[in-house]
Amino acid sequence: FANGPALALAAAKRAVDAGTDCSLRDGLAIERELFAGLFATEDRATGMRSFVESGPGKASFAGR
Repeated sequence: FANGPALALAAAKRAVDAGTDCSLRDGLAIERELFAGLFATEDRATGMRSFVESGPGKASFAGR
């Protein structure tokens, strides 16, 4: 995880932390909002491009 997509990992942690104290409906809304926010990141483009070109687990993320 150390070289992984830091923004996506941070969003996952936030979703888990926030989702444990609310209803399933609210937890899914939190997850949906965080997930949608990742689509504007450079790391999303890097990860998707790397996956298509080289398969999973080969991307180097910038944290942007």
